[in-house]
Amino acid sequence: LAWAPDGKKIVAVGEGRGQIAKCFAWDKGSTFGEFDGLSRKVNSCDYRPNSPFRIVTGSEDQVVNVYAGPPFKFQLSNKKHTNFVNSVKYSPDGAKFVSVSSDKKCILYDGESGAFLQEFGVGKAEQHTGSILGCAWSPKGDRLITCAADKTVKLWDMQGGLKLVSTIPMGSQVEDMQVGCCWVGDYALSLSLSGHLNYLDLGSGAIRTQVLGHTKPLTTVTADPASNPSEETFYTSSYDGRVCAWDASAGCKGEGTVHSNMPVKMHVAAGGTHLHSIGFDDSLRTTRLPLGSGKAAKIETCKLDAQPKDSSYCKATDVTAVVFETKVQLFKGGAALCSADLPDASSCAVSPDGSQVAVGTKSGKIFTFAVQAGGGALAKGGKALERHRGEVTAMAYSYDGASLASGDSNREVLVWDTSTQEVKKSRMVYHSSKITCLSWSPDNGTLCSGSVDSNVILWPMDLPTSKRTTLALAHKEGVRGVAFVGEKTVCSVGSDAVCKIWRRTA
Repeated sequence: LAWAPDGKKIVAVGEGRGQIAKCFAWDKGSTFGEFDGLSRKVNSCDYRPNSPFRIVTGSEDQVVNVYAGPPFKFQLSNKKHTNFVNSVKYSPDGAKFVSVSSDKKCILYDGESGAFLQEFGVGKAEQHTGSILGCAWSPKGDRLITCAADKTVKLWDMQGGLKLVSTIPMGSQVEDMQVGCCWVGDYALSLSLSGHLNYLDLGSGAIRTQVLGHTKPLTTVTADPASNPSEETFYTSSYDGRVCAWDASAGCKGEGTVHSNMPVKMHVAAGGTHLHSIGFDDSLRTTRLPLGSGKAAKIETCKLDAQPKDSSYCKATDVTAVVFETKVQLFKGGAALCSADLPDASSCAVSPDGSQVAVGTKSGKIFTFAVQAGGGALAKGGKALERHRGEVTAMAYSYDGASLASGDSNREVLVWDTSTQEVKKSRMVYHSSKITCLSWSPDNGTLCSGSVDSNVILWPMDLPTSKRTTLALAHKEGVRGVAFVGEKTVCSVGSDAVCKIWRRTA
């Protein structure tokens, strides 16, 4: 996309049936001209910032086209490139424009006529060694940065003979390839294939700072506010196996690839020194914290017998309960302790003191197991908790162990009294779809729930359900995880690849 300097017209290019380039009014949709001479996907476009106006396109047919208008008509075609043209950009004064390509060439053109002026960066010492994927002019038009698949960003002097000023190496891994760049004021930025946003120090030729985060839909979130109530630290995972550590105020502090397939559940363990997680790679992994930035995480792996469905962690006993399709199993120190068969198991929760494991099933029943002999055996309780009318999809014990929250596929949330095994709070049916996650506040006074319906709801335990707080459309593609990271701070993650922080004002 490129905006006209008056802010009233947009140029859009890409791939599709019929038109692959179009200039139109943003408010009315009326078009301004025809874009002939394009036979393959158009990768880039730009709008000349001053009169006479021009639009330039770069496409996979190795052609740089110039259109004059409005209404825009074909003016000139340049065929100096021998591979895909990936980016075209006008200088701020419109006097020149540059195209870069997968053939590793940078070419300068006249901004008005579109005529070829000069190719630069052709020497072995200057040239990129991989496909050039992006370019950007400085606000004054005296410098240009280019980024490439060779994992470098280059700075060029555009007034002193088109010479290379510096080369900034961005790393050695595949994910360090640079796929885009831009200027924001006096700051030069680049985007890595990994999703890292890099602030560049052009003077020293190094990375000033990096903004880390996820680039794929998120699957779960965890925190331990009781251990470090002032830090507001939490951890999120995405379906590609990446885990990020966050500070609610400062942003992402580190990241690492923990699983080779989608993580299902995570728990902060051992006083915040480790992270326990299960994933669809059929493993239970213990990751040493803190996570680094781009560094390999230190991980201990315990192979599981089957694909896990849910897990829960007890800080008091350092035991993790994992639920499979046909059983529940306890683990400690990377080794299995014991298991108990239970057909159609779907979710679980371990009490804070580690003495009891609650397991939900597809039939809507909740079974409790007493943990015996230091985790050496599981004894099934005599009474099943029966109130749900759908599969139990999420469970969580309160921090004091007095309450057990459960949610089902029929959109209902219930709170049970663990001493009497009776429902003590019900009629929590204000979601419109399956409950996916639950989290208690550190003071046990509020329960937070997330659902496929995209909403997050806060339920105060000492008030009627009518006093609930609904965060509507928190995640448009469904909420996958919620976690209290402080007394008044909640984190939510969703399939929209977004992590959100919510702060209660009352």
